[in-house]
Amino acid sequence: MNAVMTIARKELRDAVASGWLVVFAATFAVVAMILSHVQADSGGIGEQGFNRTTAGLINLCLLLVPLLALVLGAGAIAGERDRGTLATLLSQPVTPVQVLIGKYIGLTLAVWGAIAAGFGIAGLFMMLFSPLSDIGHYLLFVVLSGVLASAMLSLGILVSVFAGSRVKALGLAVVLWFVLVLAYDLGAIGFALAVSPSGRTLVAVALLNPAEATRLLAIMSIERDLDVLGPLGAYLTDRMGTGVSRSLLLTAILAWTAAPLAIAARGFSRQDV
Repeated sequence: MNAVMTIARKELRDAVASGWLVVFAATFAVVAMILSHVQADSGGIGEQGFNRTTAGLINLCLLLVPLLALVLGAGAIAGERDRGTLATLLSQPVTPVQVLIGKYIGLTLAVWGAIAAGFGIAGLFMMLFSPLSDIGHYLLFVVLSGVLASAMLSLGILVSVFAGSRVKALGLAVVLWFVLVLAYDLGAIGFALAVSPSGRTLVAVALLNPAEATRLLAIMSIERDLDVLGPLGAYLTDRMGTGVSRSLLLTAILAWTAAPLAIAARGFSRQDV
């Protein structure tokens, strides 16, 4: 455990020193403040609290959080291998699995810190306008962003373990981001609608993508009426129930966190550095 936490602390320091996390936190804070300011001018911030700002941030979060997590994860192992420091690290009294878990913990804490800082600064800024309601929904969205980051970071580390170089790992991470975040709605969901336009099929497709599952959870947290989701929303509320639906979606995201990390650990322990 001491070896794991030592590696985690080093990874956290390196991630903060790189400057990426500061840029990420600042971007989210600025965008959230702009959204809240626009809504305040229209009278929305006092009437609906954080809900409208949260709704506006969902799509932005689904773009930036997965990209950051995938890129950081992709460089975790492949970057050490390219710099020639991986062999030195593994020559210490530490196992490959401990190295992998330590890096994952350190990067996870770094990304969580960036998310909390960005949304925290924005939340404090919004509270300057007037007393706000629905802050619980805003905080829940921050937590969901962290959960999504954990899943994407796990996928990024999986790519990093099996990629031959850091450049290749980063390229694969960007491709994976494009598929899961940008092309998924047009591809998998469109195919599912063409084959069997039922709520059950759409739920199955959503479970195959942590970003899509997070989007549904975020929408369910701020929308009482899920008719905006069409057949999928009707199936989630009428057939499954909101409680079961939320549990199923959250379980899928957690599975996307654990499974790639376990595969990466198994593969990394068998590799010759």
